[in-house]
Amino acid sequence: MASVYLKNGRWFLRFKDVHGRWTAKTCAARTKTEAKTLVAEIERQVEQERIGLKKAGAQLTVRELFVWWLETYLADRPSFDTATSRVRVHIFTSSLADMRVAELRPGHIETFLQGKTKTLSPKTINHLRSFLLVAINTAKRAGKFEGDNPVTDVKPRKVPRRLYDYLKVEEVPRVLEALHPKYQSLFATAIYTGLRKGELFGLRKQDVDLPRRLLYVMRSHDRDTTKGGHADALPISTELIPYLEHAFAESPGELVFPGEDGKMQRRDAKLAAMLRRALGRAGIVTGYEHRCRRPKCGHKELHEDRKRRQCPNDHTALWPKALVRNIRFHDLRHTTASLLMMAGANPASVQKIMRHSSPVITTQIYGHLAPEYLQAEIDRLKLLPEKKPLVTYLLPARKNAAEPAEDDSETEAMSESCSGAPDPIRTGDPRVRSPMLYPAELRARRDRTEERGGR
Repeated sequence: MASVYLKNGRWFLRFKDVHGRWTAKTCAARTKTEAKTLVAEIERQVEQERIGLKKAGAQLTVRELFVWWLETYLADRPSFDTATSRVRVHIFTSSLADMRVAELRPGHIETFLQGKTKTLSPKTINHLRSFLLVAINTAKRAGKFEGDNPVTDVKPRKVPRRLYDYLKVEEVPRVLEALHPKYQSLFATAIYTGLRKGELFGLRKQDVDLPRRLLYVMRSHDRDTTKGGHADALPISTELIPYLEHAFAESPGELVFPGEDGKMQRRDAKLAAMLRRALGRAGIVTGYEHRCRRPKCGHKELHEDRKRRQCPNDHTALWPKALVRNIRFHDLRHTTASLLMMAGANPASVQKIMRHSSPVITTQIYGHLAPEYLQAEIDRLKLLPEKKPLVTYLLPARKNAAEPAEDDSETEAMSESCSGAPDPIRTGDPRVRSPMLYPAELRARRDRTEERGGR
């Protein structure tokens, strides 16, 4: 028999679930009568489900839904660890976790997502919305839930497009030279092939065919598949061959880029930190922050160079810290696509090399064009003869100011009519007549005026 009880100022509902196990849950009831009404409704729904009047899954909570979805459908996917972490941190700790999926409404989900706007980016919020959408749709296909998916009525957040930075052509050799020799081959392969970090760590010697200049991308980390879920064969650039040969000679095992112990490198290997240090040594910076090294001083100065300076407080030497450009390790993949496109590679070929599912991803997200490249491209637009400047086509011919003005109205009217400019007067008034159209009448009027004056 279901019951209710008060604990710490909140009403608890105690009832048997569909499997016969006693369950206690809190509720929002303010009185004992409201709590009894709720537990009676729950007991009625459990009984309907137990005898088959209502399909299984009506009591499925959001927490139970995600545990089932993660273990059944995402356990072997590359995104399992990331998805599990985000679900546990954000969804399991929210008010949605203990709600039944059948009770979810668009307002509940909208309130949950909106509450994350101050701590999460729009892209991460869209990921949480996508988790809810996919999990509920999967439960519907598996027969664990019936009804409309409430997430479809919740609009995704607008994600501002980020302006990614990448290495320029002249910067690539400087960065490779600034790296430690044992990591030069790894970073060179990332730049010349566009491989992701996990694909580089999982690359084996048997996947590289140097005589045929082919590199087979078939795995990521310790998984026997890539992010796209398919294997690909990539061409090897001529400049990359020496780096791969050096990596083969340095690696004692089957991996091309192993760790210090000869095993596969960890997922959290600090490649981004190595890249930032190399950027600083190569001088690819936005400036330098000169700091005082005394703990209690805290003096800082921003300068464009690393020239030695003194602290104005205690006259000690300031320590210059390079402020490198915001280039992540994954931005080396952006570098590959951008440099290929600016070198004149066909967009379809760049898409195949980057292994993108759509050319839109290649051209709009990864294919960045430098301003100087666009300047050279716009200068291809040559429409006029080289000897004649463009200004002669835009400006009308003007009369020489040194020439004396003509008094003859007929000549002036003729010049105006032949100039090609529209006549400012468009009227049918007979009193306003062109001198060129009525010269005889004007001469007669002048003669009559002279005769009157003579009288």
